[in-house]
Amino acid sequence: MIREALEKFLYVLFPRRCDLCGDVVELDKSRCNECTNSVRIFGDICDRCGHTKSDCKCKKNADKMEYKSVCAPFYFDGNIVKAVHRFKFYGFNELSVGMGKEIALTVKERYNDVSFDLVTYVPMTNKRQKKRGYNQSLLLARSVSEEMNIPCVKCLVKIRDTDSQRSQSAKNRKLNVFGAYDIANDVDFTDKTILIVDDVKTTGNTLNECAKMLKGYKAKAVYAASFAIAKQNVN
Repeated sequence: MIREALEKFLYVLFPRRCDLCGDVVELDKSRCNECTNSVRIFGDICDRCGHTKSDCKCKKNADKMEYKSVCAPFYFDGNIVKAVHRFKFYGFNELSVGMGKEIALTVKERYNDVSFDLVTYVPMTNKRQKKRGYNQSLLLARSVSEEMNIPCVKCLVKIRDTDSQRSQSAKNRKLNVFGAYDIANDVDFTDKTILIVDDVKTTGNTLNECAKMLKGYKAKAVYAASFAIAKQNVN
């Protein structure tokens, strides 16, 4: 009785929050109904785009992808959009724990026959990271690393600022990130199988550019994972 009263008192002062979007939830829940009911990606999945085969439009795109496969637990839709925006733009960096767990579960399911040597992430320039205060992809990679017991290693650096990919057309997104990444100093991942993590995969150009650098410096294979994947346009 006393413990229950104490829990309710603490709930008022420090309310329990959804581990994905940060909304206040009831004491006996870790996730809000909206996030619980968010659209998941499951079934027969396209390695190239990460969509279910019924949603895949990769036949319209002949560009070579440098990563072997990409996966994510959710589509970038509904409450997942709010979750990502809070995490990425509003300082809810504690959400990386729940998001990382979801990514790790998906990676274990989709890549169950792959033995990863390390986890890495999409880097930011020092200027942009200082402005934001953190790199959301790094936080996710650390969470995935802990869940999968795989080292998280800084493999890449971003050598120039790019315009936001969100503001670019599909064609310009490829040009926007071309040559934006390089290999970090004092790192050797020769013949390593690498998992690269990001928050949202849209066209895949950012992940592809990063994977190209990793493979160019003798990585054995690169797989990609994100928390969410943007749905493709119908046209």
